[in-house]
Amino acid sequence: MRGIFCNIKMKLDKYNKLKLKLEVHKLEQNYFTLDRILYYFSFLGNIFLIYFGYFFVKSITESIPPLFPYQDTFFTIFVALFLTGYELTKRFALEQLSISILQIKKFTAPIAVGTLICLGLIVGSFYLSVKGAHRLVDNTETIQTVVENTTSQRADSIARYYDNEINYYRTQPARTRADRQYRDSIVASLQQTKDTKLKEIETKSQEKVDTKLATSQENSTAFFYITIFLELLILIGVAFDAFYTIGSYDETKKLLQTPKYKQLELNLKLLKLYYQNGKKTVGDPTLSYNKFQSLVQTQGIYCSQKDLKSFITLCQELEIVKDYKTRRKEIAMSYDQAKSLIENQEGL
Repeated sequence: MRGIFCNIKMKLDKYNKLKLKLEVHKLEQNYFTLDRILYYFSFLGNIFLIYFGYFFVKSITESIPPLFPYQDTFFTIFVALFLTGYELTKRFALEQLSISILQIKKFTAPIAVGTLICLGLIVGSFYLSVKGAHRLVDNTETIQTVVENTTSQRADSIARYYDNEINYYRTQPARTRADRQYRDSIVASLQQTKDTKLKEIETKSQEKVDTKLATSQENSTAFFYITIFLELLILIGVAFDAFYTIGSYDETKKLLQTPKYKQLELNLKLLKLYYQNGKKTVGDPTLSYNKFQSLVQTQGIYCSQKDLKSFITLCQELEIVKDYKTRRKEIAMSYDQAKSLIENQEGL
């Protein structure tokens, strides 16, 4: 018999948990983890956008001629603070716009203005980040400089070699016409070989430049899409948090308007008075019914005699108070424990 009772109790506990998750707090319970992940992960988007934008704005400040000592340090701190403030302003604007849309649920003039402001902030952030990311990964000038230097060194080496050979044969004596023709043919062959090799070096160098430039362009394109993803991440994280907050508030508001939770609210107020704002501890005598009733009236809490008696009976059933010796009753647990018992008994 005891086993059957325990089995039924376990099933009821499971049912109450599922009811709390699927009926009472279905939004708050089911999407809390997702909301926290998206919201805090969206800050990662702000951090990367600040990082990307820094390289673009900093490149502009570097073009300013020296005006005062420690100018570079000053502009570094200024750019970092400016971009951080910009991103926080964008987040705040998006949060307010999302909450306003969810609350009003129609397109009004203030929402239209807020939408334009948010779009402007997003476009500005996107522009700074894309330009900064391009500056971060763009090494076109470095590639061209390195390849040009390498090509020039190899070309000079080949040119010196063949120029020496050509000069050597040109200075050789040729007494007969056949000797001169032979000498000129060798010089021409060397000149042709020199031109061919120089052309090959130039072609290979240009191919290397094209390949590296294509890779650089791919990196810039990748960062372009990464920036779009980061902007969407921020927008989704902020908007979903607003949806979750409004939804949780509506659920709680509807829940607290039910008779069950109004009774819970009343019981928690009475419990606080019963413990005299937490002053009573384990072993202290409880208030008499008449004194407790007078205290409730003095505090202006609307409570019928039926509700007051039900509360006292509930405290006895939950063993918050226990009989001590004759008719004296004592507090059997701390205020926090009693509060937790009543909340759990009501299904919170």
